[in-house]
Amino acid sequence: MGKVISDVVIIGGGPAGLYSSFYAGLRDLSVTLLEAQEELGGRLSFYPEKFVWDIGALEATQGIDVKENLIKQASVFKPNIYLNSQVQGVTKEGDIFKITDQNNQTYFGRTILFATGGGIVQPKKIEALIGEGAKKFIHYAFPPYQEIKGQHVVVSGGGDGAVDYAIECQKFAEKVTIVYHGDTLKAMEGTVKVFEEQGGIILTNTTIEAVTTLDETSASITCLSNGKKISLSAVALLVQHGYDRSENLIDELDFDFEKEDDYYLKCTKPTFTNHEGIYAAGDMVAYEGKVYLLLGAFQDAAYAINLIKTYLDPESYLYGRVSSHNDRFDELNEVLLQEII
Repeated sequence: MGKVISDVVIIGGGPAGLYSSFYAGLRDLSVTLLEAQEELGGRLSFYPEKFVWDIGALEATQGIDVKENLIKQASVFKPNIYLNSQVQGVTKEGDIFKITDQNNQTYFGRTILFATGGGIVQPKKIEALIGEGAKKFIHYAFPPYQEIKGQHVVVSGGGDGAVDYAIECQKFAEKVTIVYHGDTLKAMEGTVKVFEEQGGIILTNTTIEAVTTLDETSASITCLSNGKKISLSAVALLVQHGYDRSENLIDELDFDFEKEDDYYLKCTKPTFTNHEGIYAAGDMVAYEGKVYLLLGAFQDAAYAINLIKTYLDPESYLYGRVSSHNDRFDELNEVLLQEII
């Protein structure tokens, strides 16, 4: 069997990459989408319980729902999606791009669309002994509201992120405790004061050594606090130790990309890089009038895919037909109508 060549290889599975996948299908383009992490959604995965307000015609919606809807939408036209596929190299052989990932898998595309946002971001994991079954009590993003309502939550970390999350937890939990290994929290004094005034507990010089299952709904968190062993019972341990960020993919490739502020891909017009056949969308690009919001990511995605369509097929229209009248949705619309009636 010969190698599969997609019309576009999308690198990045956050909002820009996901919407690009959908819109590419709308324009009748074949898609391979590569995501470095084990799940799609990009930064939406970091605030699943937060409300997103800035998407047109969509009321305030929790991040997890925006993420799930984007994933569902991205899959409408059945693209090839690969997780845990961090790109290691890109070369061009004639008119075809060859992309390799850390698993030594190879993908081929007629064009490339970079949608890597702020780079590959991973929360720093807690260094503690995790007992069998206790992993479910450890969270690196905000835990579900219903799980912590009226309960005790422990937040590990001393920076602004940790304290901000702790204050958010106080809206629902009965008791919130911050544990930090240092003498003094690094967060802004004003937010620390708010947390304490709202009844928050702060344990400094405290290190979490182990997390074990106490029962079906709670964990026992063993700490060394000022030289003494203590145990905290909580329904959730929210870890905020910062993030490891890898944002040098573009710099490691054998392409001389034009940059702005030593990070953003500079585009002479939206999403259009200085290399033929390579486009970019979302927070990683810079051009005059760029909007760094979700709506901007969606606009970039559609614009890039339209450019790709006309690049591959110069006789095609620059824009796709209005989705409500596009025959690509005929079967799907029929299914939806049956559900309504």
